[in-house]
Parts: sequence; structure tokens; C-alpha cells
Amino acid sequence: IFRKATLEMMCMLCMKVQPVGPNCQSPSCNGLSMAKYYCSICKFFDDERSVYHCPFCNLCRLGEGLGTDFFHCMKCNCCLGLKLKEHKCREKMLEMNCPICCDFLFTSSAAVRGLPCGHFMHSACFQAYTCSHYTCPICSKSLGDMTVYFGMLDGLLAAEELPEEYRNRCQDILCNDCGRKGLSQFHWLYHKCAACGSYNTRVIKTEAPDCSTSN
Repeated sequence: IFRKATLEMMCMLCMKVQPVGPNCQSPSCNGLSMAKYYCSICKFFDDERSVYHCPFCNLCRLGEGLGTDFFHCMKCNCCLGLKLKEHKCREKMLEMNCPICCDFLFTSSAAVRGLPCGHFMHSACFQAYTCSHYTCPICSKSLGDMTVYFGMLDGLLAAEELPEEYRNRCQDILCNDCGRKGLSQFHWLYHKCAACGSYNTRVIKTEAPDCSTSN
């Protein structure tokens, strides 16, 4: 139902149909409270959870309230946990689907997590996704500090010997982290960005020219 358009309710104690409100208006119920929490704007009742109404989102959300455990970012136009006070703002960023489960983030009751790149996804989706991925599913930037992992790849490639016909070959790459194009030594899987040292790159030209003759 369209909750905000609700006009009437039924008290399950006296069974009287009456205008929606926080208390039963029947004299026999003596002002019985309908729920611990009631929002006159959203026409929302809740007995089990902590809920607050955000006047900027114009929605009831799970939590203790603005300034207690949540704040409203005016640029992102959404409520975020206080631990996300320092985040990368993107206008109306939560007015989109979670890139993992495709649930609409703005009206979702599940906790969301901000990524370093400024995108968002559900916290639970983030935990499952990062078990096997380390890049944002939207913009492909790294999801955290990859220094240790990239250092391991440096060691791996230093110990690896390419076939002679590929040793002087290089490939044109685009770095997903810094956004720069450049050349990287030929490899079937790993290509290091010369500008920032990231291995979060993609090959943009399949030909492998001789590095010794490339500028």
C-alpha cells in the first residue's frame, strides 16, 4: 500500500475503524497506544526497532536519529552513519540500485557502505563481494590500500622469466586507479601502471610493440 495515503486504521483490541493516529480513540481502550513509534507523516508504526523520521529524505529510517547515529548529507541527499562523516560526496548518490543485489539504496532499510571512490553498496553486499573482488563494480577503482598486494605482484613478476620473444614487448594500458594511460611490459595477466604503481589496469591495445623502440 501507499503508506502515506493511509486514512484509517483498525484497533485490534476494540475492532473500531477510526482515523489513523498514535492512539485508539475508542473510550473502551482508554487511549491505548498503537505502537512505541508512530510517524504522522509516513503513517508508520513500529514496536520492535529504533526508528526516526528524516525531514530531508521525507522517510522513516532505522536508527536512533539525526545527530545520534546518523546525519543527512545535503549533497548526497541521503542519511549516512556518523562513521561516514568523512566521505566522498556524489550528488544524489543513493538514488540508485545497489550494484550487487540491485535493491534501490535510497529506500532500503539495510545498512549501506561508502566506497573510497564515492559509490555505495549494502554493507552485507560489500562483505560478500570483497571475498573475491577488490575493485568497485561501477568505476573499477581499488576498494582500499592495495600496497601489500601490489608489492607481492612486484616480487612475483621479478622472479618470473618471460619467453625470449616477449621480453622486449610492451602494451598500452589504462590505469583504473589514477586514470592515466601508459606503457607496461608485456604480460598475460599483470600490467603495472608506471605513474602510480597500481596493477589495477586494463590493456587498451592488443598489439605488443617493441619497448626498445617506443617513446
